[in-house]
Amino acid sequence: MKKLVGVNELEVGMYVTRVTKSQRSAIMTSEGIIKSTGNIAHLKKLRVLEVEIDTSRSEGQSSHDVTAEATIENMDKFSEVVNATPLARELPVAKKMYAKAREFQRTTFDRLKREGTFNAKEFEALALEFLDSITRNSDALLCMTKMQNKDAYLLEHSLNVSILLTIFAKHLNFNSDIALRLTLAGLLHDMGKVRISDDILLKNGKLTKSEYEEIKNHTVYGAEILEKADIDGLVVQIALEHHERLSGGGYPHGLLAHQLNQYVRMTCIVDVFDAMTAERVYKPAMTAHHAFKLMKKAGPEQFDDALLNEFIKAVGLFSIGTLVMMASQKIAVVTKTNFEDPLKPTVTIFYNAKYKRHIEVETLDLSSKKVSDSIEKAVNPSDFDIDINTVIDKLIVTQ
Repeated sequence: MKKLVGVNELEVGMYVTRVTKSQRSAIMTSEGIIKSTGNIAHLKKLRVLEVEIDTSRSEGQSSHDVTAEATIENMDKFSEVVNATPLARELPVAKKMYAKAREFQRTTFDRLKREGTFNAKEFEALALEFLDSITRNSDALLCMTKMQNKDAYLLEHSLNVSILLTIFAKHLNFNSDIALRLTLAGLLHDMGKVRISDDILLKNGKLTKSEYEEIKNHTVYGAEILEKADIDGLVVQIALEHHERLSGGGYPHGLLAHQLNQYVRMTCIVDVFDAMTAERVYKPAMTAHHAFKLMKKAGPEQFDDALLNEFIKAVGLFSIGTLVMMASQKIAVVTKTNFEDPLKPTVTIFYNAKYKRHIEVETLDLSSKKVSDSIEKAVNPSDFDIDINTVIDKLIVTQ
């Protein structure tokens, strides 16, 4: 039987399965027996507050059994089966989930502005729904992040960061405990913006120096709100540090590379990527390829280069919902990713760029030797006056 135990209640011989609450970012990579008081002292040093123990494995274990179980690190890993659930089955679920989550964000922000509180358990439940969907088929929710609504950016940005961060975690094969905490962190990382005046937050023009300084305070505000709600320490840390940079040029504290853990570095990458590829009132969306190019150009002073490379692999240059120009000068949308050869996904052609008109829909598997056409580049829907939301809805979601 599993139960939650405060770190001060831990005893030698207890079998710990995971960290459930910490003031920092302590995460277990494997389960195991508390073999000495030194183990307990180490957990306290890491500011662990609570853990889950398995009472059925805490007593009566031989040393051989303990060693065997304590070193099994892959039991809680993401399944290596890629997108086991068919996309057609998961997409309707993901669409409803995303719409529900957006409305939930709206009502939560309103409540926070009025009352200064929110229901953390509801966000944890939403994070679990996202994680479960991505485990079944990551393309479904990823497709939702491609749909653009410039007037709902502040609501959708946190949803998109959560989805992308979870896909990133899946790609890195993190265990589900870590992945769930990152999913939650994505949903809550910008919570502090509820304390920023709408006049500043929604301003179309250039911010004044004082306005920009106030915008930067959203990281501190967010950490304060989440700490008050007794949220997991890693989630609080990400809310506080997701605008820090490896060079020390970020905010709020100008931390250096050695002070930023892997999870914060991942969130920094995802947060910037979604901001660059989102359509805003004052700017069109940028293609993923262009965003990655600029982020790579920013260099290791800004982003962890190894993690950035892994994120590019996780999301892909031609992920589902991406609009592409074909060699034939026809416009297509990626309707199925190709994990074996990412540059040759399945696409659905629907528009002739040369003659600027819609054409008969045709689906092409670019990995097939029978297909002679190929992707030339990713393109912005706005350049061709194409409504990407309609394209995704008609050619992917409802197919």
